[in-house]
Amino acid sequence: MKKRKTVGLALGSGGFRGFAHLGVIKTLEKHNIPIDMISGASIGSWVAAHYALHRDLEKMEREITENPREKLPILFDLSWRGGFVNGQKFEKFLRKDLGAGDISQTPTPLTIVATDLENGEEIIFEKGKISSLVRASCSVPLIFKPFVYQGHLLVDGGLSNPVPCDVLRKKKADLVIGVNLYHRNEFIVKKFTMAKVVLRSTRITAHNLAVNSCKFADITITPDTSEFVNKIKMKRYFNPEVIDALIKIGEEAAEKMIPQIKAALEK
Repeated sequence: MKKRKTVGLALGSGGFRGFAHLGVIKTLEKHNIPIDMISGASIGSWVAAHYALHRDLEKMEREITENPREKLPILFDLSWRGGFVNGQKFEKFLRKDLGAGDISQTPTPLTIVATDLENGEEIIFEKGKISSLVRASCSVPLIFKPFVYQGHLLVDGGLSNPVPCDVLRKKKADLVIGVNLYHRNEFIVKKFTMAKVVLRSTRITAHNLAVNSCKFADITITPDTSEFVNKIKMKRYFNPEVIDALIKIGEEAAEKMIPQIKAALEK
C-alpha cells in the first residue's frame, strides 16, 4: 500500500489579514487534506498554535468574535518604552487561550518563528512556552514592546521569515503548503502622501520577503484581503462581520488550490 505523503502548513504574517488563515484551514479540512505539522510567524503563529493544540477552528472563531469590546483592551496596554503596546494584557489573553504548555507537547507538531532584534536573525522555536512564543512572534515593531525570552530580545517573526515554509521542509514534510497574506492587489492605489509612501514601502518589503519565503513551498495560497487593507481600523479588528469576510476570503483562495493540492498528494 502506498504511503501517504506528510503535509506541512506554513501560516504567514499579516496582522488582521490573519483571520483568512482560518478559512484556509477550514477548506483543507473540508477536503480531507491532512495537516501533519504546522508553522507560523506573527499572526500566523497564533492561528498555528491554536490549531496545533485544539484542532478546533470553531472554538477559535468563537473566542475571537465573542464580546469584541472585551478584546480591544489587549491592544491598548500602553507602554512608553520600545512600543506603544506593553503586551502584558495580550500575553495574559494568550495564556487563557493557549494555556501554559510547551510547544513541544502539542498534538500537531508546531514551530514558531520570531526575530532577534539585536542581530536581525531568525529564531526558530520547537520548545518553549506557547503563549510566550506567540507573544514574541506577534511583536510588531513600534506597536508592541519587544519581548525578552531566553536571552533574546524578540520581535515579529515576519521580519525574518514571514511564511516559514523552510522549517517544514527541514522537518521532512513531503508537501509544504504556504499561506502568503501579502497580495499584490494591495499595490493598486497610486496616489501617495508622505505617510502612504512609508506605509507602502513597508508593505513592499513584507510582500517581497513573503514571496521569497514561499520559494520553499510546493503550493502557495494567497488570499486577497486587499479590499480591507486601507479601510480597516484598529477598533474593528475583532468585528465579527470583518472576521467572517476574511475567513470567507481564505476559504475561497484555498478552494482554488484544492485540485493542485490533491494532484500533488497523489503523485
